Amino acid sequence: MTALVTCQNLARVYGRGANALVAVHEVTCELRPGEQVAVTGPSGSGKTTLLHLLAGLDRPTAGRIGWPAFDDRPHGRIGVVFQGPSLLPPLNVAENVALPLLVAGLGDAEARERALIALAAIGLAGLAGALPEELSGGQAQRVAVARVLAAEPRLIIADEPTAQLDSDLARRAVDLLTEVASRLDAALVITTHDPLVAARLPQTWTMSDGVLAC
Repeated sequence: MTALVTCQNLARVYGRGANALVAVHEVTCELRPGEQVAVTGPSGSGKTTLLHLLAGLDRPTAGRIGWPAFDDRPHGRIGVVFQGPSLLPPLNVAENVALPLLVAGLGDAEARERALIALAAIGLAGLAGALPEELSGGQAQRVAVARVLAAEPRLIIADEPTAQLDSDLARRAVDLLTEVASRLDAALVITTHDPLVAARLPQTWTMSDGVLAC
């Protein structure tokens, strides 16, 4: 089975000389379809930087990262759920879910249909016309997950997706992400400070001072 992403001696350093900050230090890892991983570690340990590298949102200072299953072209194949839902206030729920599909080149009708299917799959079909300001925190985060589901990515990356949720909503959000990943046979990586969240995933990686222990 071809790996979705591979990292070899990956490093990310900000600044130079005495002011250099090593955010990620010689990380070697890989992710394959269906794998579900929690990345734990204290604030400032490099978790978010690592996720940005895995998603292709940042470039390493040294080492190599590749996406063999995507022919090293990850754009459009990776879904990202940020700590906040990042919904655009002027757009309703369905439009927020459809927007990345439109940017990727899908037609209006197909993008809307896929958005509505994704919302129905996570139990939010009735809120398709609602504005972000009308949603609870849990509902907004579920819309962010629907946006990922609609895009049908092979790799899902979620950076502290439960940070703004209470324990019950956090559990539901993680269960929803694992369910979506399983449905798509996608790999899933979640960063978290919460050991209860990490315990809901089959694998745990730990980061400390930029060093990853798989």
